[in-house]
Amino acid sequence: MPDYFAFYGTLMDGAADADTPITEGLVQKVGPCRLAGTPRDHGAYPGYFPEQPAAAAVDGVAGGLVVAELHEILRPEAFAVFDAWENYDPADEAGSMYVRRKLPLAEPAGTVAWVYVSQLPAGDPAVPGGDWRAHRPRSSC
Repeated sequence: MPDYFAFYGTLMDGAADADTPITEGLVQKVGPCRLAGTPRDHGAYPGYFPEQPAAAAVDGVAGGLVVAELHEILRPEAFAVFDAWENYDPADEAGSMYVRRKLPLAEPAGTVAWVYVSQLPAGDPAVPGGDWRAHRPRSSC
């Protein structure tokens, strides 16, 4: 059974900048997907916050759908490359900017993928429409 990443930010096609790692040979795009939760604008990059119960919502946002891309992992080296890009250290999760978690996707239903979950402030502005790629050109970064 294949293993997947769900990318919702700078690793998506058309959302990269000059510093974004090359994904070719590490993963292969399968197609669009959606995550349950809220993407937040951390400035030059987004942060994903999984869906929360209404009582725990930040800024009154309990969560919605996040536009993402599903990528099949082709080589195990992908974890080291993307972990470094996302400032995730499995040996120091508390000191990491993001943590990598295997989560069920909202779409396609029944699919599970690795997702980088933000550990930055959840009070940053929500990305309108849950789509970082559409929002980024309008952001101040």
